Amino acid sequence: MTDTNHPGSPTQIAVWYFVGATFAFSLPNLFFPDAELWTRILLFVAGMALMIAGGFRLAQEVGARRGGSRGDVPPPPATGPSGD
Repeated sequence: MTDTNHPGSPTQIAVWYFVGATFAFSLPNLFFPDAELWTRILLFVAGMALMIAGGFRLAQEVGARRGGSRGDVPPPPATGPSGD
């Protein structure tokens, strides 16, 4: 398990988008079994929007953990004092 609480770590909020999407998808079946079709469609669209937003946020968080837009590319090796 990695340590994600150090100062350079980005805030992890993508998971909350996915939790919200899960609740939006299951809300009509759990709490409102007699909900009309338009309510179910509206909550389905809200759940999809939360999943898409969570995907974008997750991509930002993963990119920030990898070091920005460069990804896993290591920095060029430093040359010594003789210019080798």
